[in-house]
Amino acid sequence: MTIQLRYPKKVFQINEKGKSDWNDLDNILIDDWDNVASTNVSSAQKPAVLVISDFNFNIPDDARVSEIVIEHDFHKDSSQNPIKMEPPKIKLTIGDEEFETSSFIDADIFPSDRSVLIALEDVKGEDIKDDNFKLEFEFPENSSKNEGLLFFDFVRVRLVFEIKKYILSCGETNTYFPDEDNPLQLAVGDEFRYSLYFRNFNGVSTERQEVKINIPEGFELLRYYFKASKINKLTDDDIDEELYEDEFDKDNLIWYPSVRGKGSAAIRLVLKCCSEGLKTLSGYTENYGVTPNFYVDVHPKDFESPPNLFDETTNIWGTELGDDEHYKLLNKDIVIDVKNVSMEFKKPQEKVDNLKEYCIKWVKRELKPKMKFKALDDISFSINKGERVGIIGFNGAGKSTILKILSGVLKPTRGEIITNGIVAPLLELGAGFDHNYSGRENIFLNGAILGYSREFLESKYDEILEFSELDDFIDVPIKNYSSGMVAKLGFSVATIVEPDVLILDEVLSVGDVKFQKKSGDKLKSMMGSGVTVLLVSHAIDNIRELCTRAIWLDNGKLVMDGDVDYVCDAYIEAAKKASEEQLSGIQLG
Repeated sequence: MTIQLRYPKKVFQINEKGKSDWNDLDNILIDDWDNVASTNVSSAQKPAVLVISDFNFNIPDDARVSEIVIEHDFHKDSSQNPIKMEPPKIKLTIGDEEFETSSFIDADIFPSDRSVLIALEDVKGEDIKDDNFKLEFEFPENSSKNEGLLFFDFVRVRLVFEIKKYILSCGETNTYFPDEDNPLQLAVGDEFRYSLYFRNFNGVSTERQEVKINIPEGFELLRYYFKASKINKLTDDDIDEELYEDEFDKDNLIWYPSVRGKGSAAIRLVLKCCSEGLKTLSGYTENYGVTPNFYVDVHPKDFESPPNLFDETTNIWGTELGDDEHYKLLNKDIVIDVKNVSMEFKKPQEKVDNLKEYCIKWVKRELKPKMKFKALDDISFSINKGERVGIIGFNGAGKSTILKILSGVLKPTRGEIITNGIVAPLLELGAGFDHNYSGRENIFLNGAILGYSREFLESKYDEILEFSELDDFIDVPIKNYSSGMVAKLGFSVATIVEPDVLILDEVLSVGDVKFQKKSGDKLKSMMGSGVTVLLVSHAIDNIRELCTRAIWLDNGKLVMDGDVDYVCDAYIEAAKKASEEQLSGIQLG
């Protein structure tokens, strides 16, 4: 199974008498948080039907398409008398076939990503090309007596399909290798992707390995990528061995794989055919022998058959996102830049119960030196304005540590953090409270810790008090508060401003059920306004629902960074081999 995400390139409305017209339709072509399409709908009036097409799918003609996931966002204005709009009907047209479904929720005042799934049978890649594939959104009439605005933010499609994978792999037979009787056919000028896997089955390598890649004349190397490797582990006995990064000498076509322990590494080359004729590709290492030949039958430029492209389903080639036009257009401004950050702590090798025992051991020189523990190991990533990023990982992966560093609670041992704008951390709510002080006094104390001035807090005091619902207890010392009351007060203070970056660490269940709904609406409102969000949650369903991107940490290292569904799927698969201790409290859905 392979998944491809695409935004449309064309959108128009069907003008019908009596229906309200949409404005700024081009804003639907991409999700940029700030600009949306809108229509002013009178009572009992329907908006014009939207027709959306040209998703520019790039898959082989013989690929089998099994699912279409249509992701979209619409909402009404937040006035006191808004319109009332039921979910729209969605019609998918593929050639002569039509499929109808409905969005599952009516228009709320908060932006909310919605998605519907349409299962398909006997649909191939060639069936969804160009104008053969289009969507129509038809909203019902405004059932309110009020006139008001309906907003439409974006439409994007996740295409789920299956293709044959042509993967060149060292030391392993692959039944899908093309041969001279069934070559891979390309036209001159076409690009295709060629992946080489290096697998190590023989323990730790004592020397850096080299993989020589043979690319014949008639091909031009355009670019290359490395796979983010997570199965590259060393045993305890090898802990002092040097770990390598993938490197590629593009002049001599030599790849130096990162793998040292038992595991794998991979490189993807993007090649362009420059001349016609039968070609062969191969890769080999001195220790593991030559791979099977990879045949390419190159045709003249006017050859009508499209190139056979392939994609690896279970592996994320994260660096490739940098060359994706849609991805680059989504977010342009970097608000958080993490550069080679490491965090070390010292922890004792033995437990000393009291001062007397400590002094005796110190005098006798029996105290064991503290061990260095690396919570984060050379982590690098950047987050763009408006992104919603979930951070996942098993227990002890370093999730909370990276959030505390980003929030300014901890200073990294090595590396650099650059943040642009106001950062609001919602970590341990009420962590800065003095339990001997009243709730009123702690509003000003905690607000000062978060960087708010006295004047600002005085101007916002009534608002904080009203949101916290603690009127009758505000002058009581908070040592008499329940944990839920403390969390309510902490949440109310922390969210009093509209930050540029919102950092959340398992704070989605604050207080009682009524306040959870209230705080959840507040967070969704902040997210919908374009705030950049970083969320750590042990519940994968929360990550999938609220985030569009996920970063997976494991033992202080960055394992994977990319589309939220890709990363979460790989994470859940890895959880099958994790220990009970690693999975304690983790909700995999």
